[in-house]
Amino acid sequence: MTINAGLTPPAPYKLMDNPDCLLDKSDLVFIDPVGTGFSHAVGKAQDKDFWGVGPDVKSLAQFITTYISRNNRWNSPKFLIGESYGMFRNAALANYLQGRDNLYLNGIVMVSSVLDLGTISFYPGQDLAYILFLPSYAATAWFHKTLKDRPENLNTFLDEARKFARGNTRMPS
Repeated sequence: MTINAGLTPPAPYKLMDNPDCLLDKSDLVFIDPVGTGFSHAVGKAQDKDFWGVGPDVKSLAQFITTYISRNNRWNSPKFLIGESYGMFRNAALANYLQGRDNLYLNGIVMVSSVLDLGTISFYPGQDLAYILFLPSYAATAWFHKTLKDRPENLNTFLDEARKFARGNTRMPS
């Protein structure tokens, strides 16, 4: 099913039922890993005791298996959703859950995923981030009217920037 979002109407907003909502058919459990958000270590432990890949994954796996056992949800579909670092965490967590706890997931959702940090990091000798960011920087410069001889058409200008970034053309002088 494809749903195209329309324009948001002006306030006041109306509360209405969403016929595609999953809340009555699923458990949504949000977890703040220890030392993040509202989650903190208890007893003699300190937050920093969990700030490593191994301890972080182990504590989350323990929470998940405990939740599933206490709520008798072993036969329910299970998905992990991670954003930013949560994407890397999910890879390690899925491996841990499967290998240690025999808990298999039905899927993993990655929000704003970056599989290669080189695509967003500007390192000497690594040009990929510059190439990938160029069209966005060009659009920003166009929007803020900081370009000398600013082109009238943004899409045409961005096509030229993308071609230049790929090395298919020279930027106009």
